[in-house]
Amino acid sequence: MNTFLIVSDTIYFINKKLEELKNGIENVITFNMDVNTIDEVIEEASYMSMFDWEKCLVVKNAKFFGSSKTDTSKKNKEACEKLLKYLNDENKNTKIIFIYNGKVDSKKKIYNLLKSNNNVFEYPSMSKTEMKNELKALANENGYIIGDDSLWYIINNSCNNFDLAVNELKKLMLYYGSPTKVINEDVVNLTSKSIEENNFKLVDSIISKDLNLSLKYLEEAEILKIEPSIILSLLYREYKLMLNVLIYEEFDTPTNVILKELHLADWQLQKVKNNLRMYKKKEIKNNIVELSKIDYEFKSGLINKNTMLITYIINHCL
Repeated sequence: MNTFLIVSDTIYFINKKLEELKNGIENVITFNMDVNTIDEVIEEASYMSMFDWEKCLVVKNAKFFGSSKTDTSKKNKEACEKLLKYLNDENKNTKIIFIYNGKVDSKKKIYNLLKSNNNVFEYPSMSKTEMKNELKALANENGYIIGDDSLWYIINNSCNNFDLAVNELKKLMLYYGSPTKVINEDVVNLTSKSIEENNFKLVDSIISKDLNLSLKYLEEAEILKIEPSIILSLLYREYKLMLNVLIYEEFDTPTNVILKELHLADWQLQKVKNNLRMYKKKEIKNNIVELSKIDYEFKSGLINKNTMLITYIINHCL
């Protein structure tokens, strides 16, 4: 069987296993089940190259492997059935790697079929001690010596998120440039507040209508367990700011007055002006209204918090 499933909420282990499974295959095509359909995946997987070349399909957010009691359960069931049918006669030159970040439904036939063929790789959440040991091992593999106090600081400052902790460790190694002993003072000074940084990167990518980048940062936000409502609030604030600046400019308001009235720095105002180049006034107003509507429906329990943000991003960026 040439189809695999990686189950983990840790990007580090997902990427590590991905590289192992790809095994040097150069033709890699990525799908995202929040955007693509199982039909598109199977169609690409079934395509036979006249040169008999190998290819690898990486399918992210394969949520149909999980359990669902929402209106998507029928769609997920159909996806499982279609994949099972494909596996009866799969393309030997196509390797499919599904990635799921949640808890799988172990009763599903598709899961058990892959499991029985040893094609499922699951990485449960780690304890803080396990994180520390993994980080120390990673540092040692690269020739760096780092004390436990520094490792605990990295883990705590990363909100006990292993992916963030790995990124902080890699930044430290990049800072030093070559194998050495890591000084705790450098750890404190160089470790950043990654959650806040990710929030602003996600908002910026959505404002810029960059779908691929938005989905990338959204994945990171989900791993960081950032509430979608926080991102929507930041977007609402950004659009209101854009509208205010636009109105001021329509009345030829001097720059120094705009900076003072809106409490902005020069670089912040310039950033808003750059964003305004991509929007018309009506579009900005429509986004403010749409975000207000989403906020009301979310607080009223009319929409699912896990789908409201991805739906908004896709509709906005496409």
